[in-house]
Amino acid sequence: MRLGVIAVLVLTTVALLSMSSVLVKVYAQTPQSEQSKPIKCQTGALIGYGGTIFGLADVCTNGNLIDVDITTNYIPQPGKVFEAWLVDDFSKGSDYALSMGKILNSGGLRFQEVMNNATTYTDIVVTQEPTGDLSPLPSWSNALAQTWLLPPFGQ
Repeated sequence: MRLGVIAVLVLTTVALLSMSSVLVKVYAQTPQSEQSKPIKCQTGALIGYGGTIFGLADVCTNGNLIDVDITTNYIPQPGKVFEAWLVDDFSKGSDYALSMGKILNSGGLRFQEVMNNATTYTDIVVTQEPTGDLSPLPSWSNALAQTWLLPPFGQ
């Protein structure tokens, strides 16, 4: 009985090993998807008034996937929140601002999204908005900091 169990285990292991080599060959022949394009990353200082460094923004993209990490040591005024925006070029683009959400009280924000063309954005801007703000638009008069995204952004 024990010999039969061992034989089954050996045969199962051999079958799994042979199947894994077949699957590796099939996977290697699969065309690259949009998600597997080379990823380019950059870090930029979020510059506020008078050249004050408000925080840092780490941005990575492969053209479709965008991953943004923002950190700051500042805290908003009472009754306000910091909100981060991806902006499509103010002068040559659509001026469209996409909210990445509120920067947490811990000073961090993580934004990940799959887009049709993530490289259309040229700037990250941080504004100070009222808590519970219902407007989907940025309060540009309350912009606190900005960083410019280097190529491949701006395409």
